[in-house]
Amino acid sequence: MAQAETTAPLTRREQGVVALISTGHGITHYLHSIVLVVSPLIKEKFNLSYTELGLFFTIYTSGNFLAAVVGGPFADLTGRRQLLQVVSMAVLSLAIPLLGFVEEYATLLALGVFIAFSNQLWHPAAIPYLATRFNSHRGYVMSIHGMCSNMGDVLVPLIVPAMLTGNYMVAQLDPMPWRSVMMVNAIPGFLILPPLVLMAMREKVSKAGGEGLDLKSYFAGIAEQAKNRVVMGVGLIAGLRTTAQSGSRNFLPVYLVDQFDWTLTQAGFALLLLNLGGSVAAVPAGMASDKFGRRKVMLIAIAAATLFILMLPLLRDEFMIVMGICLVGFSIYATRPVLLSWMMDSVSSNFRGTATSLMFATQSVFSIPNMAITGIIADKFGIATIFYWFALMLLIANAVIFFLPKDD
Repeated sequence: MAQAETTAPLTRREQGVVALISTGHGITHYLHSIVLVVSPLIKEKFNLSYTELGLFFTIYTSGNFLAAVVGGPFADLTGRRQLLQVVSMAVLSLAIPLLGFVEEYATLLALGVFIAFSNQLWHPAAIPYLATRFNSHRGYVMSIHGMCSNMGDVLVPLIVPAMLTGNYMVAQLDPMPWRSVMMVNAIPGFLILPPLVLMAMREKVSKAGGEGLDLKSYFAGIAEQAKNRVVMGVGLIAGLRTTAQSGSRNFLPVYLVDQFDWTLTQAGFALLLLNLGGSVAAVPAGMASDKFGRRKVMLIAIAAATLFILMLPLLRDEFMIVMGICLVGFSIYATRPVLLSWMMDSVSSNFRGTATSLMFATQSVFSIPNMAITGIIADKFGIATIFYWFALMLLIANAVIFFLPKDD
């Protein structure tokens, strides 16, 4: 439910908690996105077809699904949401440097699953914690959390290709070795671990973290939530929307390199713009949903995203391509904090970890075959046609939104 009434502003301490958790979210996305940004190099190094690249993303995404399945129930049953955030950050920060030592494709696949798993653990821990602790500012806080993830995604294509090529736009330096790049980029994760550990030690199992449930109460609650039309609908919308978002993000660099002969740095910059558009949209979208309702904002944002994705493969001028990418990012990423807030509105605080896992598990269930399907479509009909597939998924998502009940 949207919060229409006037509420007291966040205190300085509360702002610090939001900033810490949101920054942590940004770092997990930064580390996780490294694999996506270097996908053209992965394709080239292992001589992969689009179908094989799609298979890689499919296996990679399976790590997200596994984490979503176990993360939410663990958070709700134990109430240790802060601990789960620490585990997510620690494992992810250790896994990224190992990318520099990968020589075999099979090893890359296994490590990719590991990285995706540890990144996904963050969500069923942090999102319910913030949604419960900052109930009257839910849309706003979710948007800050989401904006920081977008900023993490933004920085990767700006920094990592520059390190690998030595092209820093304002200066040309010697390229850094692959292993050094991976180790240097893991540093932010290790830097934020101490304050996350302190927060976990101080708050332990608090009301904001969750009281923890016995198994009987937990499964009874799950059965009740399964009857909730909005919960099931929002989960389905999240899955459909993610096919377009993750598909665009994963295949955009390859599309630009293969279709227009853009360099890795240029393609990385385009990915930066996609995520930057999302960063700009996150906070206004979250605040608008607090004021006007989640459903109304979702209908507008998904409709806009559908239109912009349909336009993207028709563009040939570089400036217009850049503008199109920005508009796709702005519209499709605007929906993320709104969807999360809508889901948190619809469930009790004791089941928000599981509800978050439901959303992200559904996204993974859609994404796993979608990556393979997208690769096959690109091989059969040309890589530009994948955007029509993404638009179809968004059209179906908007139809689902239309049939959900209006906000109270």
